[in-house]
Amino acid sequence: MNPGDKLRSQVEQELHAILSEGSTPLLELDSMYRYHMGFCDRDGKPVDLPKGKYMRPVLCLAMCAALGGNPEQAIPAAASLELGHRSSLVFDDIQDKGSERNGRAAVWAIWGADQAINAGLVLSSFARIALLRLKQRRVPTNTILGIWAVLERAIMDLCRGQSLDLFFLDGRSVGVAEYLEMVRGKTASFFGAACEVAALIASRDARTVLLARDFGLNMGIAFQIHDDYLGVWGDEAEVGKTANDLVEKKRSLPVILACEMAPGYPAVDRDTLERWLKSEGHRPEEAAVIRAFMERIGVPAKLAEMERDYLGKATQILDQLELQPGWAERLRSLLDRVVERNL
Repeated sequence: MNPGDKLRSQVEQELHAILSEGSTPLLELDSMYRYHMGFCDRDGKPVDLPKGKYMRPVLCLAMCAALGGNPEQAIPAAASLELGHRSSLVFDDIQDKGSERNGRAAVWAIWGADQAINAGLVLSSFARIALLRLKQRRVPTNTILGIWAVLERAIMDLCRGQSLDLFFLDGRSVGVAEYLEMVRGKTASFFGAACEVAALIASRDARTVLLARDFGLNMGIAFQIHDDYLGVWGDEAEVGKTANDLVEKKRSLPVILACEMAPGYPAVDRDTLERWLKSEGHRPEEAAVIRAFMERIGVPAKLAEMERDYLGKATQILDQLELQPGWAERLRSLLDRVVERNL
């Protein structure tokens, strides 16, 4: 078992323990949130369903070890981050009307939005309860309170980002700077929190805590840029979801870049893009035309450039951190997974 797999296994064991403490086997609500976590089928039967890569908790444990802390102490906090993240996905699916998650039906698509809200709220509560388990790992009370504050701020930042994302759906003009501000909240906040929590558990100074947080924030922004790329050009067989952001007319970064870059190209192309943005309905053939236009004007190359920029910022921060031997390379390998992943 490689180090990454070991960390994921430890997080998953902790998640099972946390959810088991508050479960009522006969209550269907428990089946809803456990199904969402990938621990049971829709009937409540224990199964092992796809769960994602646990990137945020793994990042937390890896950073803790890199900074000289004991990752065993950080496991409850890492599990808390995953529970908070997964809770947000329940609500994200409702708001985006996304009917699938991790290759299976979303919670709201099975039980309805009202019950899905209950499941999401329960997972959010579990995220906070999980932090109480840090006491069993001999984490000082003041540190636990500090970690609690980090989690709450991350949740608030995520909600602000999600709110901005919903405002963007009303057709208003959105620039790259506004979009990246949304991403900083909706996606990057939990990456930053994962590293900030790790530094707190490792008992590092305030400067190191802030540097660790900024490493995670830059990694999270690069992660979302790559995710936006996959939403248009990803291979469905490898990505695990349909690359249909253009079909659904999502105002993702490729669309925003196309709008900003279009004025330098022929009027016929600009008119095609404008008609598509204003048109009603979702037609795959139109999406194919827009995708070809994006490729012609260099949108994929611009996305790759932006992604490299944020990964470069994260790498520069690593050079400023005092890390344990060998851990700089391990953290760089996590950065590499951002651009190599197909999820």
